[in-house]
Amino acid sequence: LVENRVREVKIFRNGITSSPTYEQSEKLSSFCIYSSIQSTNIENMRRAGIISIERQLEAKRDQNSQSISQAFQDLTPLITMAKDMVSLAKQITGEISKKKGAITEDEAVQLKAHLLSLGIEEPVTRENVESSSSYFSKLSEECIAVLSDPVSKSGGMLTLFDAYVRVNRARGFDLISPSDFFRACKLINNSSTSPIRMVTLRSQLRVLVNKDYEPSKLKTVIVNLIEENGSLTAEQLSQKRQIPMLLAKELLLDAEDDGLLCRDETIEGICFFPNLFLTNIP
Repeated sequence: LVENRVREVKIFRNGITSSPTYEQSEKLSSFCIYSSIQSTNIENMRRAGIISIERQLEAKRDQNSQSISQAFQDLTPLITMAKDMVSLAKQITGEISKKKGAITEDEAVQLKAHLLSLGIEEPVTRENVESSSSYFSKLSEECIAVLSDPVSKSGGMLTLFDAYVRVNRARGFDLISPSDFFRACKLINNSSTSPIRMVTLRSQLRVLVNKDYEPSKLKTVIVNLIEENGSLTAEQLSQKRQIPMLLAKELLLDAEDDGLLCRDETIEGICFFPNLFLTNIP
């Protein structure tokens, strides 16, 4: 009886291990273990990749920080040299005033022009004035001194944008804001001795002009210039009058609104002609 049961158990075991279901379950179990290991490896690779990217970004940030620090260190001697140049400019200006007879007038003018290219000797700042009104008053005087010559050399007209760039370039490191500059330009018209003033064109474009500026005279000059050349574009007028093209276009459109000019629109742009109806009316 015992031998029969042992034989039955062996047959049962052999039947299980040799059955297709058992083999499939074994394969599925080994596949699950392999898949688990593979997914773990992929996750580890992903983590390693993210860590590597983070390290690269951190190294790049450190490099940028070092570059910025080095740049500011390089600016320190430059600022010191700029102060030395200002001191030298003051010294040369003092020598010019002392030795007026020792150098010719042309040499003095040329030397002052070189000093002006170095920038303003003592820019007006809020720290070295008593009040806000005094600051804007002195800033207005500074703008007059810096911009009078550029306005004359720019055909008697200079946009506020170009004027703002010139003033800040002359001030060096003591830059002013656009609002402060605009407020100072408004005060220019209050000065009786200023050779320039601020005007607003019909398109609301604000410009600095010579004190003797008259819109009617300027329009007459433009019309005569167009009559001499037959026609002009904004670019051509800009070259002939030595003014920005934006300003040249504004002047042409203004003269057209007054009926002094006619336009011809082509693929090359807008070309302006004299209004012959004004001269040929019987």
